[in-house]
Amino acid sequence: MKNDYREIAVNGKKELYKIERFVEEICDYHNINNEYFGNILLASTEAANILISVSGVKGETSLIVTFEKNQQGFYVQIRFVGQDISNEQEHFLEQEIRKHKLTKEIFIVKALADEVTISVKGESITLTFYVSSINYEKIAQ
Repeated sequence: MKNDYREIAVNGKKELYKIERFVEEICDYHNINNEYFGNILLASTEAANILISVSGVKGETSLIVTFEKNQQGFYVQIRFVGQDISNEQEHFLEQEIRKHKLTKEIFIVKALADEVTISVKGESITLTFYVSSINYEKIAQ
């Protein structure tokens, strides 16, 4: 199985369509079925929305969306670009989750992805999708 690595930049909520197109191209290229495509698409856009919402809305928020495929599955990482999070905002994402302001969004992302990793400072979210056995599961049925 060949590894694949791709990356795009998204500037604010007005460019979230780029993530949708990015995920669609990747899933088409790797022949991912519609059910898993929906999970990847919704989890990726919700994770981007979460990061944009906690960015403080100080102008446009730049995000980098990175896709990597290896033998274990798909990895989608969404992270801030060139934004230094101060000590006051260091655990802002965690505080918002505890205040139940982002609970629904985090639940959706965690329910759709196989694994979710949020960085310590809350500046990136990594989604893991184990798609290597999708065809095996179809054959076994």
